[in-house]
Amino acid sequence: MNFVKQEIKPKIVWIIDIWTFKIRVWICKIINRDVELVWYWEKRQEDDYIEMQEIQNLKGVSENISLAIKKAEKDWEIEVNDVIINLPTTNMFFEFSQINHIRENNENKIDDIELYEIMKNVETIALKKHFKSIKELSWYKKSDLKLIISNISKIICDNKETKILLWTNPKVVNISLLNVFIPESKYEIIDYIKKSIKKNIVNIIPSEFAITWLFKEVRDVVIIDIWNSHTSIIVKKDDNIKSAKKLAFWINDLIKQIRKNFNLTKNEIIRTIDMDRFLTEKANFLAIFKDVLSITLDEILWWEICPNNFFMIGWWANKFVKNYLKSINLNDWNLKIVWNVKFINPKIDFLDDKIENNDEWIDTAKSNVNIYAMIKTTLDFIKKDKNKIEKTLKQVIHDLDA
Repeated sequence: MNFVKQEIKPKIVWIIDIWTFKIRVWICKIINRDVELVWYWEKRQEDDYIEMQEIQNLKGVSENISLAIKKAEKDWEIEVNDVIINLPTTNMFFEFSQINHIRENNENKIDDIELYEIMKNVETIALKKHFKSIKELSWYKKSDLKLIISNISKIICDNKETKILLWTNPKVVNISLLNVFIPESKYEIIDYIKKSIKKNIVNIIPSEFAITWLFKEVRDVVIIDIWNSHTSIIVKKDDNIKSAKKLAFWINDLIKQIRKNFNLTKNEIIRTIDMDRFLTEKANFLAIFKDVLSITLDEILWWEICPNNFFMIGWWANKFVKNYLKSINLNDWNLKIVWNVKFINPKIDFLDDKIENNDEWIDTAKSNVNIYAMIKTTLDFIKKDKNKIEKTLKQVIHDLDA
């Protein structure tokens, strides 16, 4: 018998991370379960291109992305067409549901036709619930929204967790489903960027969604992402992303207040902020931070117990915030927590601790953890494309949107 050896070609994608002050571009080669970073570059941009986490100069941002792409393709001497991108916006809605599907005829095993009907039933119920919730919260109607991610985090058949539905015969199928929406007006930004850079944008991955992918082995975690112009709070509980909130509360407020009282540059403040100084300014900041965090966690969790695992990320030193959270009792904030807050770090298992590129060291301990998370999520998305349940769900969403 003759065997034909066929080389498996790697999938090569752009990952573009849009920040307020810079755009970062990564070229990744993905083959099987491995990821190889082959090129990295940052392009700084004007401060007013993105304000309050909303793009104000779309033409300028698109031109910066194009410049970064052109430099990468010239340096690497290859053209890459597929793009994964995030979208800086506060108008993003994370909606989670657990839905029971009771099979009418559970003596028969689930075939392709019934699998489609199960996924259609679950997604239809979820969308109806989620559109209603968003409208009550923001007044956005169904016609105003675009679904960018629909992710199944857990499937339970007759009280047993499983990853397989085809050719099984459960009585009850329980599916945990997260839908992420943005307004149609924000999706038009993606269309503009797509035409401007002349590339195929295959996925929009919000940073808040991606960061949870670094905690695949952790069932419960609260992630706090404090940046210059926003704060994101994400809760993962029982292996499900319960919600993510992007808030208009940021470290720049604290820095501005300190600069009013001290003749120091922004960099000098950031370098020394964890020292025993700026006590009054930090106390005022932490008082507001406590209220913002407690109200947001209460909105997400309601009566549920708050995870005690916390992860904090940001481009600035934040040790004083961590110490503050570890020193207080969250139960005093009308939250329910069993153990004291414990800060954990993600395990990045598909990249070395440090990557050398263009004479720069990119340290995973710093802010690049965000884009590592996008790489991890991209890898999982590619693997899901081969999963029958995920492929069926994708077809259902396409048909419902038609």
